[in-house]
Amino acid sequence: MRRKNRIGSIEIDAFCVKRVAKRNEIWRDYGMRRLVLVWLLFLAVPLKAEQFPEMRPALIGSGPRSLVNMINTERLMKRGQKDAMIMFTCGVTNTGRGRGMVVYRGTPGSDALTDEALNAVTNVRFTPAFYAHQRRDAWVDGTILYRVIDGKPHLRIYLNQESDRLLHGDDFIAPQQVFIPDRDLESRRLHPYPRPGYSANVVIRISVDATGKLQDARLVFETPKGKGFGAEYLSYLRECTFLPGYLNGTPIACSANIEVITRSRAKHLSHWQPD
Repeated sequence: MRRKNRIGSIEIDAFCVKRVAKRNEIWRDYGMRRLVLVWLLFLAVPLKAEQFPEMRPALIGSGPRSLVNMINTERLMKRGQKDAMIMFTCGVTNTGRGRGMVVYRGTPGSDALTDEALNAVTNVRFTPAFYAHQRRDAWVDGTILYRVIDGKPHLRIYLNQESDRLLHGDDFIAPQQVFIPDRDLESRRLHPYPRPGYSANVVIRISVDATGKLQDARLVFETPKGKGFGAEYLSYLRECTFLPGYLNGTPIACSANIEVITRSRAKHLSHWQPD
């Protein structure tokens, strides 16, 4: 009798094991079907692309590798740099790298500040420009102000070169030229510098509306005169794509100067002074 009971118990246990196995198989099949259903629903729903701004100018940024933090003010103090100002033009890639910085119109005795800016730009990271919801290469024009107040260095960088804006310390970003791959040929990614043997300094005043559309461009200054460099640059800029100017973060219609110079004379160029 005990043996019979034992056999019966074994048979019951085997039956239970089969039922559990069958139930687990059903649940695995059900879980797999749910997983497939969720995956199909995921594929059916269009993925929302990362939302980039429609337009945004290249910015100095505030990270440890931003231009304002890469210029060593303590070293400037040790080199005896007094109050100084320099202006610059710099390329900013669509990844935020700075390249091709040209420094000009520095105040007397600004050599140490110029050297610091040129040395820093190779490792600088800007915030890249956006146009049509995509990161773009851009040219930025700016001003670096250095002052020593109560024995302490102070550095400010503005992305404009307008005298009135700088005097009032406005949060103003001048219009920036951006490069659109399907519009701008690779050969036009840099300003068309003059033929070998010539140096040129050209200043053009542009006006744009709040969308960046060019409204006007006129030649303000050129040297040497009579070589056609001013007309060449003017024609070039009229075909370029611009971001609007920004005041306190808002796009505005505005005017600004664009200065185009040869690199060979860029560092200490002072032929033209703003009004």
